Amino acid sequence: MTVTHATRGPQIAELSKRHEALFVLDIDEVVLHFIAPFCELLAEYSAKLHFDSFKLTGNVRSISTGAALTGHELDGVTERLYVEQGERQKPVEGVAAALSRLSAVADIVFLTAMTPTFYDQRRDLLDAAGLHWPMIATERSKGGVVAELKQRWRGPVAFVDDLPPNLEGVRRSAPDVHLVHLMANPDFRPHLPAMPTGTVRVGNWVEAEAALQQIATGA
Repeated sequence: MTVTHATRGPQIAELSKRHEALFVLDIDEVVLHFIAPFCELLAEYSAKLHFDSFKLTGNVRSISTGAALTGHELDGVTERLYVEQGERQKPVEGVAAALSRLSAVADIVFLTAMTPTFYDQRRDLLDAAGLHWPMIATERSKGGVVAELKQRWRGPVAFVDDLPPNLEGVRRSAPDVHLVHLMANPDFRPHLPAMPTGTVRVGNWVEAEAALQQIATGA
């Protein structure tokens, strides 16, 4: 049986290349807030996210009964958030200005695991926020995509994500890529699993910009 993974966005071979350095950025909790609008949407379902461990399943519970929402119910909430992301998700503080400055030293590509069905909504949201860099939405492993990008960009490549498993996947597929962890919302940070060795941890875009500038320039 052949397994296919949906992808939308530009082909890697067609991406504009101005620099030898490249920054590959996850979107949810790195470029756009996700946890905060997700919690706001949960309130409309009379549910609340409890930050008891690093997971959603089991931690989202009915306010009235305390019963955990099922995985199917959580998928429905997430899908609604993506449908309505233009009204609900806001850029992480400082991201647009930071990326504008960083684009002088490196190319930038957004890489999101969001279901590619919602590509157009996210593209419109990013463009409205002045975040015009190319975006790839894929169900593929991020490690595989980053490894392919690394073949075109011969200089320093950095990958920024909020989920340690994604960082680990990139480390395995492209071990010479610089890893940066950024999670805009602080509530899950105490429960984060171990990061791959050498991961740079930042808490906001002031710190992220400084780290990425150093990676690209070595200064």
